Amino acid sequence: MIDLTNLEEIKKLDPKNVYESTGMFPDQCKQMFDSYFNTEFFSDEYKSVKNIVICGMGGSAYGGHIALSLFENEIKIPLVINSNYHLPGFVNKDTLVILTSYSGSTEEVLSCAEEALKKGAKISGFSSGGKLGEFLKDKHPGFTFNPKFNPSGQPRLGTGYIAMGTFALLKSWGAIEIKNSDVESAIEDVKRSQEKIKGDAIEIAKQIQGKIPIIFASEHLVGNAHVTRNQFNETSKSFSAFEDIPELNHHLMEGLKNPIDKKLIVLFIDSQIYSSRIKKRFALTKDVIKKNNVEVIEYSPCGKTKLSQVLNTLSFGGYLTLYLALLYGQDPSLIPWVDYFKEQLKVAR
Repeated sequence: MIDLTNLEEIKKLDPKNVYESTGMFPDQCKQMFDSYFNTEFFSDEYKSVKNIVICGMGGSAYGGHIALSLFENEIKIPLVINSNYHLPGFVNKDTLVILTSYSGSTEEVLSCAEEALKKGAKISGFSSGGKLGEFLKDKHPGFTFNPKFNPSGQPRLGTGYIAMGTFALLKSWGAIEIKNSDVESAIEDVKRSQEKIKGDAIEIAKQIQGKIPIIFASEHLVGNAHVTRNQFNETSKSFSAFEDIPELNHHLMEGLKNPIDKKLIVLFIDSQIYSSRIKKRFALTKDVIKKNNVEVIEYSPCGKTKLSQVLNTLSFGGYLTLYLALLYGQDPSLIPWVDYFKEQLKVAR
């Protein structure tokens, strides 16, 4: 078995340096904070919109999912995450469409960009360049960032860019309130905790190996469960799913009986700052899962604030899924079936 603390062994399976990109997550966050968090992107014309649609696919949608759970009690107008070729039917001149694509070449997002123009929607967004960068340039409020802290070049390893870039636009518009001091503190918390995060990720990856991980989370950490599920799929080459409490308590627990020969393991992303009712549900849910002979493991992010816990869990999820890929003997950078699918899709046009 590979020694997950030995960088020389890791490099043999990780030629594109996913490990370094994973460790640069706080640097990505800091770059976006320094560059864009105090920028006023929107004129008064944009401030009159009545709903917001964030368009993004896969890793480029992470910021929307994180924001929706982290700020769900603060966002004062409807906010929808759209991962499709087409915009929702309600989109019109009173909608702000935020286009997010790390590469700037995501075809579904570019399709939504053209549709947003036809519908007369207000348009914003960001990318590292590509066609989306050209589409936004000098025409719509947004920005193009330099992904200097992602040496692997893999868009899904730019989690800090996507999350904090989305926050920056939502903050500038006024959809969320977030203090600069809270952001700086949360980023520093992740940096200070990185060795502990790596240690926890190694131990939990060893427990997950050979099993199907199902992620349970609640409240401000639901977006993290979504992100970690995707990372298990792409980075670890492992099937995974996620569910949120309390919704899962109304159906999922009855689905644990069959088949008998299951290989499930449930990862609870727990938090000391969940509401009291959710804490009770977590304890009872763990009891039910164990009574169904399904293994339970837990991760409790460090941090006293919701933002700090969200960033901590994003860092943890990156390391956890990287280490699991290495335990399976996989190059974590490769996504052969996604690449195959995209090539076949081009042929099918």
